Amino acid sequence: MEKVKAKVKEAKKPDVTSAPGVPESVGILREYYITIITCLVLALFVTTFVAHPMSVPTESMVPTILVGDRLIVDKFTLRVDSLIGRKLALGREIKRGDIVVFKFPRNPETPYVKRVIGLPNETITIRKREIFINGQRWEDPYGRYMDPQIELHYRDNHGPITIPPESYFVMGDNRDNSADSRYWGMVPASHIIGRPLFVFWSYADPPYQEIQSQNPVMVYLDRIIHFPTKTRWGRMGRQIK
Repeated sequence: MEKVKAKVKEAKKPDVTSAPGVPESVGILREYYITIITCLVLALFVTTFVAHPMSVPTESMVPTILVGDRLIVDKFTLRVDSLIGRKLALGREIKRGDIVVFKFPRNPETPYVKRVIGLPNETITIRKREIFINGQRWEDPYGRYMDPQIELHYRDNHGPITIPPESYFVMGDNRDNSADSRYWGMVPASHIIGRPLFVFWSYADPPYQEIQSQNPVMVYLDRIIHFPTKTRWGRMGRQIK
């Protein structure tokens, strides 16, 4: 008899979700809230561990990467020092010729993009722009030189210098106009974020020095007004290599 009474009481309990005091809109708002939170968590996971966008403000990688290119950076393929990189032995080792995005050693908050020229424990020497690795001349298929002078210290003549373990010697493809390992040293493996995959948007921004002297509001306004004409449509989707 007691069990029957209990069942009768349970049957009489009102359905909270359908109660007059709880409007249907609350349930809809709750669903939207859960969806938004889920999307934010997924976006945070992707940008932290898989891929994230970056903008290129300088000419150091011209002609491979132009000023104003917006890139998608792959943080998964290379075996870097991240939770799902080197520590889990995922991805491949960094090779000579790879383009990498890394935290600038002198200011880790700033991401840089350069090409790997020297690997850990190798000795790098530059003589009149020619690159020697462990004493052997390396045929450089990436470098671009515009300045006829070839006797500038550091830029055109550098080393010999031995790269420490777990570090890399990087250079910009625009050899005459790139602040890289020739000037500020090696990139520790722990600073490497990933590699750029492709251009998802390219806008003909002026060089970094000019943008710095302009009002940020005017810069963004210019991008909105001139979006159709200054967007480099032909570079959209171009693979970086």
